[in-house]
Amino acid sequence: MADYSESSIYARIEVNRLIDFKNHIFTKYNESEMKSMMESIEDMGVTDPILVRPHNEYEGMFEIISGHNRVEACKRLGKRDIHAVIYEGLKDDSAAELMLIETNIKKRNLNDFKISEKAKIVARRYKLMKDLNKRKDQLSDIERSKFNELEKDNPFNIGTRQIFYYVQIDDNLTTGLKDLCDSGKLSVKSAVELSYLSDTEQDVVRSFMLDGNKLSYHKANIIRKKAESVEISMEVLNDIFNDKALKKKTEKTFKISPEIIEKYFPDLEDEGDIQMTVELALDQYFSRSS
Repeated sequence: MADYSESSIYARIEVNRLIDFKNHIFTKYNESEMKSMMESIEDMGVTDPILVRPHNEYEGMFEIISGHNRVEACKRLGKRDIHAVIYEGLKDDSAAELMLIETNIKKRNLNDFKISEKAKIVARRYKLMKDLNKRKDQLSDIERSKFNELEKDNPFNIGTRQIFYYVQIDDNLTTGLKDLCDSGKLSVKSAVELSYLSDTEQDVVRSFMLDGNKLSYHKANIIRKKAESVEISMEVLNDIFNDKALKKKTEKTFKISPEIIEKYFPDLEDEGDIQMTVELALDQYFSRSS
């Protein structure tokens, strides 16, 4: 993160003057993680100051940009105040939220989140960047400096196509199918295909899968194409899954050796993310070869 010491103030702030960021999209620590943080603060104190800005609505209060869990831990421990960095020039809500996302991603690996949470985080940053790009002239010096820095950054280490996948999932996939993604029953690429269906059709697919039917990317693609001409129903899905020609079709699968995964994907654990990265790399390779 860039150094904004000229635009910030270091101070101790009473914890009762701190308010959560209103558009905080990150899940807070569970009880086990919170207990571990509380033990660390008991032993060593808060070694990393939180980031805040003066609250836009409540005078004398501050909005937390980074440090929600540290503040909660301090409150539970009965701490009166906490060391903070105050960004007085950070008044634009979108710029502040962008800083919130950046600081959280630097502290927590994207692969630690569920698929639906990844999609929400990636999609939110993408939309904030688009919004700020249109309003650069309206930003303060600190906000413009932060935007220019992040415009060149790729904090998620994913390609353009993967970003599109996650935006599509966040915008158009129903909660029910997002839950199946999070539980590992639906791959990212299959979810993208199904996200083009209506909400009602997606609910039908979800019910079909909950009945024990597994859905490959190939079948999800067929369902998407079928939806262009008919409404997806249980009968249509049964026809698709019982199609003899479809059953005879075998999908080619290849395993990636552990050595290659360790060399090229040290920070990626999700199979869908690795598959999308390989696909993007192949697209770029063949586009240069043609």
